[in-house]
Amino acid sequence: MAKIELVRRPSLISPRHLLRYIFFTEMQVEQASAILNLLMKNDGKMPDSDWEKFVLTSRGLYVKVMRKLRDVGLVEKRMGDFSICEDFSTAMKKLADYWSNIMQSYGEGDRSIEF
Repeated sequence: MAKIELVRRPSLISPRHLLRYIFFTEMQVEQASAILNLLMKNDGKMPDSDWEKFVLTSRGLYVKVMRKLRDVGLVEKRMGDFSICEDFSTAMKKLADYWSNIMQSYGEGDRSIEF
């Protein structure tokens, strides 16, 4: 049985450390790293028909990790190709601004904020 190891939130030393903020286990980090490295080796784009090349240990792990990579905006699928995209940085800037607004409202006495 595979050992599942939880990932602590590290400082950002390398691009791989960024993945530890997104994924919860080392296996997920490994799978995401494999996907992104393969895309980068292929000039940032690969046909979705080559999805089996991305699979590190199991199809289930691949599906879960690819879904999250796409959801956060690191990878996109367009016209039958997977590619690396810049939506992640835009999404993180919006998230940071939104969180700052929440904290500012809270600091100004707004106690109606609910999650």
